[in-house]
Parts: sequence; structure tokens; C-alpha cells
Amino acid sequence: MIPNYISGKYAVGTACFSLTDESREDTLGKGGRRKIAVRMYYPVTAESVQGAKRFPVFSENKAQAVKKAFYLKKIPDEIMNAQQYDLPMMDERFPLVMFSHGYNSYVEANTLLCCDMASRGYIVASVGHANEAAENDYEDGSTDVFDASLRRRMYDRNLFLVAIDQIRLMDRRLDARQALDRFNVFQDKNCTLFKERVAEWAKDIRFAADAVKERYAQFIDTDCGTGVTGHSLGGAAAYYLCRYDDTFACGINIDGAVFGSYDDTPMTKPFCQICCRSNINLETRPFFDTEADTYRVVFDDMQHNGFTDLKFMMPPLFVGKLDNNVLHKNLSYCHTRFFDIYLKGSHKAFVREGSKVHYKRIR
Repeated sequence: MIPNYISGKYAVGTACFSLTDESREDTLGKGGRRKIAVRMYYPVTAESVQGAKRFPVFSENKAQAVKKAFYLKKIPDEIMNAQQYDLPMMDERFPLVMFSHGYNSYVEANTLLCCDMASRGYIVASVGHANEAAENDYEDGSTDVFDASLRRRMYDRNLFLVAIDQIRLMDRRLDARQALDRFNVFQDKNCTLFKERVAEWAKDIRFAADAVKERYAQFIDTDCGTGVTGHSLGGAAAYYLCRYDDTFACGINIDGAVFGSYDDTPMTKPFCQICCRSNINLETRPFFDTEADTYRVVFDDMQHNGFTDLKFMMPPLFVGKLDNNVLHKNLSYCHTRFFDIYLKGSHKAFVREGSKVHYKRIR
């Protein structure tokens, strides 16, 4: 069941554009300068969508690539066509939040979340990472798909040995510090690709954020800075940016193992770590070396990909048994309440009670 994903007072428009970072050579795919796909989600008036032409969210190429990547029979019409209006922006200013998808995922992987945020008064820009998404479409008509050579490079050792290390890392008897220490060893032994790519993804997001703020300057409220969120490796990139880039004022990591290289520079930005219970030991880095407000939200009965729109397209075995409405309501709440506090100056509390979703302020 697809939940009611527009809970705010605004209707939602979306638009796409693409960028080329001329300063960076892409080492993946066919090479060339690094390309970045961007999809915008933004508030519009209810009147403006009346009679407006709708377009499919996915191109046919992307739909086929996504179905292949995640073994889907079909993509529901409610997601294929979710709020796809190419409409002018409202003559108001809204905070900007950047979103980054997970590895081998796609720009629209969290369309329902991004639409809900836009309906609550945010401009959201989702970033596509070239050759590391299932498929990207660009304005010039070109496309790229996931670089198949990466499948051989994802892990540095035999998968059996990686699995043994992962089982040891998941030991629930570990406290947060022990888990972080063991995770650092794990990524150095097994996952140097992901460790290295976090910084490159952060560059994609920063480049896209600068372009969005230049193109839409009159519509973006930058008084409190820019927010950033993402799923999986995109969430790790959000943490990296909050720790090292003053452009970003606060961030959220949606169930991303926090890969990357980190020095002694402390985190000074508010941050929220969202996780499913099985991945807790991969995601403790945000609770250390920080001087800012820090939160953790743990979802029961969830699997990693369930934090994306795949929750509404795949069997519970692969995305978790948590009710779809409970997942969407709480994932949206985490984002809108967190960014309301740190980008809009709201004084409402972030932490709340939940039977299947557990909120905790760490610092």
C-alpha cells in the first residue's frame, strides 16, 4: 500500500537538470568530466497543479534499469507518476535540503520522502552519482548505468571472509565505541572502495548544492544554512559533509554504514542517525567526536532498502515487516521535525515516543 505522502499544506512540483564538473575527471564508466544529475522537489500552490500536465517520474530506460537492479516486476503507477509537474516555483523562500541516494540506487529512490518534505516547505535537490546509480538521465540525452566493474571491487577479500568479519561486527554485546573500533578495522580490511568513494560523493553533492543555490537563489532561504540527508552511502556522504564542509548546517544519515576517513576534527553540526536494528553497529561514528546535538532513531522490523521507496515495491522479507504507513510517517517526521529545528528555528522537541520506532538524544 502506498501511503499518503503529501502531508503538508503545499502541492509539489518537480524538475530535472544536469551538471558537469569540469574540474574533475571521472575514473568510472567511460571517463570524461564528472556528470551529476539533479531532481528538484519544491512547494507549489494547490491551484497551480489544477490541469497541469503530468510526466512520468522515470524514463523507460531508468524504469528498466531499476527493475533489473532490484528484481522488480513493475513499478507502481503511484510512484511512476508521483507529483511530476514541471511548474514555476512559488514567489517565496524555503530552506534547501540536499539528498543523496545509496549505492547502485537512483535519484528518485526516495521520491515519497522528498515530496512530503517539499509539501512541508522545503526545496529538496536529489543528486545522482554518475556510473554508481542504476541509471542516470542527462539533459543532453545521454545516460549512464552502474559501472559493472565495480561489482568486482566492492570488497577487497573473498566474500566468505567478509561475511565472517561482518558477523563479528554485528555482535550485539559490543558497546558503541567497541563497534566503531571494529568497524574501522572492517572497512580497512574489506571495503576500501566505499571508504574512498564517500569523499567523491561529497564533492558531487557540494557541486550540485552550489549550482542549485545559484539557479534558484531568489527562492532559497539560506539564513540557517543548507541541510543534507541521504540513504546508505549517500547518508555517509551527508555525515562527511556536515563534519568537513561549512556549507552544510545539519544532516541526517538514513541507515548508512559511516564509511570514510576521518581525522580529529570534531563534528560541530547537529546530526541524526537513522538505522534499522540490525545495522546499529555499522553506524555509531556520529556519536563520537562531536560538539553538537546528536540523535539516534532505531526502526524495528526493518531492512536496509526499506528506507527507500522500495518499501512499497518489494516483499517484506527484503524491506522489513514494519507497516508502510508507520515507516513513512516516522521517516518523514524525522526529516521535517529535525530540519524545522535546525533550518527554520522551530523550538519543538525532536524526540518522541513510538512502539516500533525508538528516538534517543545521544548528546
